[in-house]
Amino acid sequence: MVSRTKINLLLLAIAGLLGLLVWLSQPAPLPPLTQLDPQQITRIRINDLQGREISLMRRQNQWMSGDQPADQSRVRQLLKICRTPSLSRFTAPDDLEPYGLAPSPIMMALDDTTLSFGNSDPVNGWRYVHHQGEVHLIADGFYHHLIAPPEAWLAKTTD
Repeated sequence: MVSRTKINLLLLAIAGLLGLLVWLSQPAPLPPLTQLDPQQITRIRINDLQGREISLMRRQNQWMSGDQPADQSRVRQLLKICRTPSLSRFTAPDDLEPYGLAPSPIMMALDDTTLSFGNSDPVNGWRYVHHQGEVHLIADGFYHHLIAPPEAWLAKTTD
């Protein structure tokens, strides 16, 4: 009976050590695309090569498109791009054309910080983003907001 107890305790210790090993081997969190705090941003401007410009401003805690209320939910989703993980990054080369960043088809300014969006990586589908001298690869979950027409940014009204 004593030997079974010893075996069970040994197995429990091994299981505990394996659990600790798994917990300690977790990768460090990936760095965010920017250091911006989404709650502190007061201006968003989105431009594309076709001349489309969307300008949003926060006034008294409400996002506005000109004098009309903006779709608050859509703006909150877009602002998550500030803290989205940079899945990979490298120093921007002189030639940005292979990444679709020369010229950039979509540019977004968050206050005074500019993000330029390029092509999707053909291997994993991540989006190239040029920011502060680096090319980042991020998950492509924001691009549909960036290419949305200006009216998509307006709050829905009920008649």
